[in-house]
Amino acid sequence: MIRASEQSLSCQSGSDELSFCDVAVVILAHNGQEYTNIALESILGAATKPWEIFLVDNASEDSTPELLRHYLPLLHRAGIRTVSWRNQENLGCSRARNEAWQKVTAKYTVFMDNDAAVCTRDWLSRFIACFEEHPKLRILGPKLLYPYLPHLLQCAGVAISPQGRIAFRGRGAQRHDLRYEVFWQAWALISACWMMRTDLRDTVGMLDECFHPVQYEDLDLCLRTRLAGWEVAYTPLVEMYHFEGATTAAGGEQAYKLNIARNSLKFRERYHELFKSFADELPPEEYRWLSHSEMGLGEEVDLTMC
Repeated sequence: MIRASEQSLSCQSGSDELSFCDVAVVILAHNGQEYTNIALESILGAATKPWEIFLVDNASEDSTPELLRHYLPLLHRAGIRTVSWRNQENLGCSRARNEAWQKVTAKYTVFMDNDAAVCTRDWLSRFIACFEEHPKLRILGPKLLYPYLPHLLQCAGVAISPQGRIAFRGRGAQRHDLRYEVFWQAWALISACWMMRTDLRDTVGMLDECFHPVQYEDLDLCLRTRLAGWEVAYTPLVEMYHFEGATTAAGGEQAYKLNIARNSLKFRERYHELFKSFADELPPEEYRWLSHSEMGLGEEVDLTMC
């Protein structure tokens, strides 16, 4: 295990004592400008900065274009190389992310949803230190927290049952539940936020665009990575806030549920033979999707960085 105080050799400190890491952050935005604002503020406020950031406006219909134009000079002044463009139509998550990922020049790539926010100030250097400790590691996920007090755990990696059912490990548990305070080798993660080796695109391939417009493309990439002989893992040393579905479900609940069902079927058909070999790690109730009220989530948002 790495210590929280370790500083990665892949980060360099400038005169202002901030660290710039060999990382590109990719953020898609299809509406949800209020969340995108929070995400970008958190990146600028963190102690470790990416070398480059890709901001893709995926045909937003709100004030996202104006918001991104506002942030371009701010990111430039912070020393971050910024690349931004607007798609004339919503290309979906896989295709839009692939187009940005293909342009990345940094060693590591972070996928970050526009409704996520940095919690751990030195998040990038902690991520990278983990990669340096585990040479076969290719995708690494953080501890995802709800931004509402009392900051319950949202996802500590993904468990998959022998029947192909998906569970977010620890969903609804206390933030520092000891079961989720250890590094864990996973079969899958969700890409609300993760770091990966950029060259994964060359050894394993890009996100599969058959999972259009979103859902399961991230789980699929994780499984392909594991089947190629690389490691996928969860670390509790990096914490991120995530509003969970605030933007992906913006098209309406019915369409959202239909898309999940359709892509879930594709996913299970592709990997059902593999899933038969999986151990049944979690009790059946862990696979039930709890509502926010069932978990006791409050309404007060607290995005304190630590």
